[in-house]
Amino acid sequence: MSMKTARLYHCCRCHAQILICSSCDRGNRYCAGGCRHQSRRESLKRANQKYQLTRAGRFKNAARQASFRQRQKQKVTDQGSPQIAQYVVLKSALDKAKNVLNTGSISADLCCHHCGERCEPFLRLDFLQQTRFRRSFRRGWHPD
Repeated sequence: MSMKTARLYHCCRCHAQILICSSCDRGNRYCAGGCRHQSRRESLKRANQKYQLTRAGRFKNAARQASFRQRQKQKVTDQGSPQIAQYVVLKSALDKAKNVLNTGSISADLCCHHCGERCEPFLRLDFLQQTRFRRSFRRGWHPD
């Protein structure tokens, strides 16, 4: 079984150090957690706020609010309160982490944070394939 090459990078959101194998690497900038989705939600929120400041955005918002108020007038009964979600602490995961730290069985193997495959100990800090157009998108670079 051959080990895969890997790239080391930091998540753009939580700044966690991430190791990703060459088969999972698609130019990732975020960790395998929810950082990508949270950043996307924030980006959409900023875009929506920017749109609300335009004339068209204000008119559409006013029409949407008027429609909402009209629908609220037609409601006759109230709904009950929603059930409060009970949050469960993942005790088993914490116990497993404590056992690893107590027994000192942390292996020196490097594994991909996305798929869990073992990776070579020599890590890349940049993408595997460079594009020929990459230089033109850098700030301050002008063709001669």
